[in-house]
Amino acid sequence: MKIWSLQVLRFWAALAVVVYHADTEIYHQWRRFGVLGVDGAVFGRWGVDVFFVLSGAIIALTSRGLTAQAFVAKRARRILPLYGLFTAVYLAGGLVVGGYGWRRVLSSLTLWPAFDQIAWPVVPVAWTLCFEALFYAATALILWRPRLIWAVLAAFAGALALRQGAVLQYLGNPIIFEFLLGVGLAQLPRWRPAVWLIPLGLVATWFLGPIYYPPTLEITDFLSGTMAWNRVLCMGVPAAMVVWGAMQIDAKKGVLTELGDASYALYLVHLPFVLSIVWLACKYTALPPDVVAIVAAAASIVIGWRIHVLFEKPILGWLSRPKLAATPA
Repeated sequence: MKIWSLQVLRFWAALAVVVYHADTEIYHQWRRFGVLGVDGAVFGRWGVDVFFVLSGAIIALTSRGLTAQAFVAKRARRILPLYGLFTAVYLAGGLVVGGYGWRRVLSSLTLWPAFDQIAWPVVPVAWTLCFEALFYAATALILWRPRLIWAVLAAFAGALALRQGAVLQYLGNPIIFEFLLGVGLAQLPRWRPAVWLIPLGLVATWFLGPIYYPPTLEITDFLSGTMAWNRVLCMGVPAAMVVWGAMQIDAKKGVLTELGDASYALYLVHLPFVLSIVWLACKYTALPPDVVAIVAAAASIVIGWRIHVLFEKPILGWLSRPKLAATPA
């Protein structure tokens, strides 16, 4: 089951992250932003929060009737092939510059970032997949034994209350509430007027996000939950408003839904291309920052879409063949 309006929203969320990375790299190179200033540059961070809320809603809707084994197999087929490829590329590249520490290697291979300290995967944007994997694991447990929902919620509440040490900071990260917001949205009936929450959510994020969630935080801060309550309130709640609004729209399959299918590839692979394009443009041209960001984003869309068509889609088709996808009831 696909809700096409949410597929379109997935593309816009991925594009927002791409533009954010382009804008911030332009600033690093030129020390200036485009016409929208710093607020426009950091607005794109919000795409991650939209992804988390979307994931909660989509998993809640599509996991109904699945066994735990079927759910895990479906998620693994969707996430791991492309992620595994790029992890291998990053790990190989790391050998050229001296390699990575054991924590980051293990984090990359397991999507578990909490050891004696926080360590993010070698694919930088994959920090979000650490939370996706945690949410999938919790969902699988509940599908396996529905009564375990209370144990899962109790474990989250306990980690949230304690928040001592890397493991509990990760397991009790308030950003997990964004997935729960999505799960809650999946239980709501359709309400057409909710479509007006889309512009309200956008405006709220534009004004509140840069004020209450500073752009100077690092990946370790995201994973450990530094100022995460601010993020949930100022970016997660507006993201939920936009997602619920989008759920009221009867979109049809088209170009944007195709790009929505490619959004995972776009999100996962864009960063090295964006950084390279911005570096070349800033070094050898005098193009305005906004034009550089548009060029980098457009190139990333094309590259992400082609990787989706040439690699991701065939692999998904092969892995979904009846003999490979079959799981016991």
